Amino acid sequence: MKIYINDIPPEGLSLDLKEEGSTLASLAGGLDFSFLSPVVAHLSVTRKGEDVSVCGDVSTKTSLTCSRCIRKFDFTIETHFSVFFTRLREEAKERELKKEDMELNLLDGDEIDTDAILLEQIALEVPIKPLCSPECKGLCPRCGADLNQGRCGCPEEERIDPRFARLRDFKIKS
Repeated sequence: MKIYINDIPPEGLSLDLKEEGSTLASLAGGLDFSFLSPVVAHLSVTRKGEDVSVCGDVSTKTSLTCSRCIRKFDFTIETHFSVFFTRLREEAKERELKKEDMELNLLDGDEIDTDAILLEQIALEVPIKPLCSPECKGLCPRCGADLNQGRCGCPEEERIDPRFARLRDFKIKS
């Protein structure tokens, strides 16, 4: 959905959105996750001069791949966010950025795309190294068996990474 900046009333806008995940995924090209449910969001949009603030809540259910055992698992995203937009002023084009400038999104046009905002907020909530469970044992580095299913057939000595084999004999003095 596009929000035209000049159409934002002085009291602001309150929007309830429901987007299909496939619609948002098509904006990005390629994602490390897939959507299992529609994206539901409530947005509050306010305008002060040339500045626009978008605050809201977004929720959806995604499918991620565990970084240890490579199994797919469901991951629910529910987050609150606040995004601030400002117009690019001519005098600001050639100046050095300050810390507070890092929190700004520059407007280059007369509209804000809510789909892009929602996709950005969801992508920020996806873990860098997703785990199906904190106790996930991953895969055997030798045979590739899923260690969550039980021990593999590799001898114990072969399952230890040779770079860490000396640590087996490491004793801590009390």
